[in-house]
Amino acid sequence: MILMPPKDSKELKIKFDGNSHQIEANTFINVFVNLVSLIQNINIEYDSSQKVEIVINSSPKPGSFILDLIISTSSKLDLISTLFKKDNVDYAASLVTILGGIIGVAQFLKGEKPTKIETFKNGSIKIKNNKGNVTIINKNVYNIFEKPSVQGPIKSTFETLESDLSITGFDLLDKNENQISHVPREDFIYMTGLQERELQSDEIITDEHAMLNIVSMDWELKKKWEFYYLGNKINAKIKDQYFADDIKNGKPFRMGDSLEVEMEIRKQFDGVINTYVNKSYTITKIVNHHPRPDQIKLDF
Repeated sequence: MILMPPKDSKELKIKFDGNSHQIEANTFINVFVNLVSLIQNINIEYDSSQKVEIVINSSPKPGSFILDLIISTSSKLDLISTLFKKDNVDYAASLVTILGGIIGVAQFLKGEKPTKIETFKNGSIKIKNNKGNVTIINKNVYNIFEKPSVQGPIKSTFETLESDLSITGFDLLDKNENQISHVPREDFIYMTGLQERELQSDEIITDEHAMLNIVSMDWELKKKWEFYYLGNKINAKIKDQYFADDIKNGKPFRMGDSLEVEMEIRKQFDGVINTYVNKSYTITKIVNHHPRPDQIKLDF
């Protein structure tokens, strides 16, 4: 028995660009989960009375990184949408259009706030980014983009993609595989909001001499290493050229080794709890490397 998709539905394809014929399961699952969350949160902000269901239409084909989804809603809008001009645009298609618009805004702003916003009577706004570039978008799309519930899944999606070096780009496609959005790898870091930026008025940076235990590593130092620091798991970027040279020269490091480091911690003031909270970590110097001791085997 073949089940037909609901009448008010829209097909969306997710494409992972890369040269490999495989993809890490965690990358695949995390991106899928965050995109589902993003679409659901867009729906809540756009029209919370609508029920949205997202199902996998088919499994990815061998050698392909295209995931085929069906986005369906419980009903169509009774009135002509104030967001879109055409009368025949259904609600599911509207969500996909908003999703593409939001990804485009995030890519245009590159993790920064607009330097200027101008509103027009037709419901559009003109925004200028910190590079001086200008774009015109729908005001409702931008208002939804600004919601924390929407920005959170965007950042989580691109944190996952940025940490997987095999992914060279990310695309949203329609049913016929026409491109809705394309984000190249060089933009991933900006989409996470974790790129280096100027210190804000409510932020400070402290210098710490710390001992870190290695959890996971990236030999090319393109992504953050994972450590345990004072009993808490953290992710830290390493900026030490001598350490990079040690890695290139084949010096061994492994999980459980300890690194004595000089580290900068960016902290942001939280007025609710009246204290500064750690937001990011940057290792500026590796002072010493302490290999983990080998376990001693006893013969009986």
